[in-house]
Amino acid sequence: MVVEYYAFLSNGLTSALELNASIDWFPCPRFDSPSVFTKILDEDNGGYYQIKPVYECKIKVSYLGNSTALQTIFSSDKGVLKLIDFLPLGLPAIIRLFESEIPFVVDIKPVFNYGLINPAVEVVDKGLIFKNPTSKEGLELSINGKYTLENSSKIIVEPGKGYLFLLYTRDLRYGLFSQRAIVYPDPYESLKYFLLFWEDNVKDVKPVSEEFRDAYMRSLITILALMYRPSGGIIASPTTSLPEIIGSDRNWDYRYVWVRDVTYAIEALIKANLITQAKHALDFLFSVVDPSSKPFDHPLYPVDGTEPIAEEEIEWLDGYKNSKPVRIGNSAYLQLQMDTEGSFMNCIYEYFLATNDAEYIIQNWWVIEAIVDWVKKSWRNKSTSLWEERGIEEHFVHTKLMNWVAMDRTSKLAFKLGYKELSQECKGIAEEIRQDILINGYSNEMNSFTSYYGSKDVDASLLTLPLYDFIDAKDQRFLSTLKRIENELQVSFGLLLRYKRDFLGKTQHPFLLCSSWLARVYIRLGEFNKARKIIKKMIDCSTNLMLFGEHLDSETLEHRGNFPHIFPHTGLVISIIELEKSLQEKKSR
Repeated sequence: MVVEYYAFLSNGLTSALELNASIDWFPCPRFDSPSVFTKILDEDNGGYYQIKPVYECKIKVSYLGNSTALQTIFSSDKGVLKLIDFLPLGLPAIIRLFESEIPFVVDIKPVFNYGLINPAVEVVDKGLIFKNPTSKEGLELSINGKYTLENSSKIIVEPGKGYLFLLYTRDLRYGLFSQRAIVYPDPYESLKYFLLFWEDNVKDVKPVSEEFRDAYMRSLITILALMYRPSGGIIASPTTSLPEIIGSDRNWDYRYVWVRDVTYAIEALIKANLITQAKHALDFLFSVVDPSSKPFDHPLYPVDGTEPIAEEEIEWLDGYKNSKPVRIGNSAYLQLQMDTEGSFMNCIYEYFLATNDAEYIIQNWWVIEAIVDWVKKSWRNKSTSLWEERGIEEHFVHTKLMNWVAMDRTSKLAFKLGYKELSQECKGIAEEIRQDILINGYSNEMNSFTSYYGSKDVDASLLTLPLYDFIDAKDQRFLSTLKRIENELQVSFGLLLRYKRDFLGKTQHPFLLCSSWLARVYIRLGEFNKARKIIKKMIDCSTNLMLFGEHLDSETLEHRGNFPHIFPHTGLVISIIELEKSLQEKKSR
């Protein structure tokens, strides 16, 4: 069963979510700004921008090639409406090109500041202006085609060819209908350059087999579409407060750059041979490092790398399917997460292995020295885990693993670049951390590694132990851990809960990143058929446009949590590349 869900549109500045030609989410002017269409979080009052034929039609949606431009085709016995929607490069705008044999209705109801402020509407020649009465900002809709204005929010467009150009501006004195209008693009030219941009973005991508190609490419495009191009920061997701569980309060704002999430994305881009894009994202991470304290002061940053904003609840929105509260900002920025430096060092090492770019690494060596200084004095401390349970700090095994990764990768990198003394020092610290994990992170009573020192539970992050080469996947201590994870966390083959319960209670839905971890473990065990089945299952569980949310309802195949989410897309890319590489090596032998 293929589940139809929102399409994701992006231009590297901001994004939109669209379903059946209705744009129900659009923050302006960037990913983490207040939204002007917010229907996804409030059906009645959120605001939307919908196109709908006057006749009943069948609907078919698809992306235009390897881009985030969406084509929607409405077909009926009365005729066909073809619609192409995209966010033009360099502008907080939506362009909708149409070619229609039938009349259709444009229903546009923006509401500023997450559905709080209704606009004043001005009718102008060939368009509408929606003004925020509390500021100079607004939305301008330019209409090219023959139309009738039914009221200030409803337009009847007659058959023909044309476009709708919606632009957000912070100051309407410089908008589409101002003296400055000449600077704004021709929509058809804009589409041409938009498609060229995406074609150039993925022209050097590492090829994979036809079996996985479509899902692989869509995942890579989604990763790139989550990048804020001016800075290189890659957000975890373009949405806020889409619930992990319907009706619960597990609703978070993910429109920020998580250090850990970005490192997964960078690794996927490197393995897929998209080196330039990976380096742009690395540049962002280098730019936010504080060498005088913990290198990454926060687990997450806004897209411009500045200080994170405080978490707040928006009380006037009902939430997705009445799942309250709706939040903006994320209090996880207050957490002490000790694994981020390890994730980053692994990325730097992967980048060097792929490029041999010693100059880039040496230019940023001060960052590596700062990471070494921090990890060697702090790795024995408790911290929050990668799962970000609020108010809980422990000696998490995954966190200790990433401390080991930080020292291990630094040691190897320092050796290759001639820093022999530092290499030896880091190698010694890495071994000290390794022994600490083996002694305190493994329970003889439970016959497995555990979530944290002294715990009896397992969580899915333990699957990463062999993925970072900390332990051989065939080591009996890991195999017994794997067996527990399969028995206790696997909902159905290849779909895993990340853990059984947390500070908010029992978990319900599989966490899709964990599926890719499990596939990669099977690859290391030589169980290629199992790995392939998991990868295919992930693809089968994706939406009609091959997108993933953070979680999956394994019964309905509906995606839960913020959408789309970077984790499963990065995991799928890495899994496919590793599987095909291993199969090729096996064939060569």
